[in-house]
Amino acid sequence: MLQSPVDQTSSYPAEPAISTKSFGAEAARLRRRPHVVVVGNHKGGSGKSTIAMHIIVALLKSGKRVASIDLDLNQQTLTHYLENRRVWAQQNNLSLELPDHHSITDDRADRIHWDDPTDFAWFTNQLEMIDGEGNCDFIVIDTPGGVQHLSLVAHSMADTLVTPINDSLVDLDVIIAIGPSKDLEPQPSRYARTVSRALEGRRSVCGRPTDWIVVRNRLAPLASHNQRHVSDLLELVHAKLGIRIARGLSERVVFREFFAQGLTAFDPMDERVLGSKPSPTNVIARSEVRTLVEQIGLLSRQLQPAHAPTLPRAEVPAVATAS
Repeated sequence: MLQSPVDQTSSYPAEPAISTKSFGAEAARLRRRPHVVVVGNHKGGSGKSTIAMHIIVALLKSGKRVASIDLDLNQQTLTHYLENRRVWAQQNNLSLELPDHHSITDDRADRIHWDDPTDFAWFTNQLEMIDGEGNCDFIVIDTPGGVQHLSLVAHSMADTLVTPINDSLVDLDVIIAIGPSKDLEPQPSRYARTVSRALEGRRSVCGRPTDWIVVRNRLAPLASHNQRHVSDLLELVHAKLGIRIARGLSERVVFREFFAQGLTAFDPMDERVLGSKPSPTNVIARSEVRTLVEQIGLLSRQLQPAHAPTLPRAEVPAVATAS
């Protein structure tokens, strides 16, 4: 059963010690436990939902069974993204992969109380249901911007935590406290310290570490002084925070265009699926996202079943050229 070290009174208690007699059964249960991927950043507009969607589709296309949870009560971007995908597939008679999706707004109309304890109970109930059914390999959780208790709880449950940041000093301030002096050693921000404590609490409760990856997102196409400065600062604090750094997605219009049809860079590059002629930008976008998913490490050779198809590579589509 999944558990959170943030609230020890929840229905997710610490796992019992494994005796020699029960080791085989307990080890088999742990192998069946879904791998929890949390996409989180307290600052909005960092591309969390876009990255969450691409992780979900990458896992599905690799033969994994995926559940997704949208905890963003206000924006519901991942939920809308997936709904667009479902409708687009129906309208165009397409076979597009979809996860078993759960949204925090699913039953809010039927609730009397809308408060943190009620939302927390809903969240843990969803996790227990998914875990109890035993037919899921991954749970991908998209969290809201802002400081919310439920978001912190989700962070503390992550086997893999993906934190996208826009590649600027303004957004890096989410991870590192940015100040005017270049002589002082950079210090982790309040968000980074809070998440670190939550992840350490998780390790103490269940004995499993969290792989925390900071994704440098919306990169400019040309190297700049800003990029070098961000790189230098992350290099100084990554060991202290226990984070890995991954190159994310460039600032490309195509990622915004995908949303309306619920598509991703991993979907087939043909006019029937895209609704328009593919362009070289689709190829570049696919290559970038594939590299990011590989850097995150969810689809290593050890995780992929022998029968699973590989992620589509960035083949060059037929593109009409001007005569």
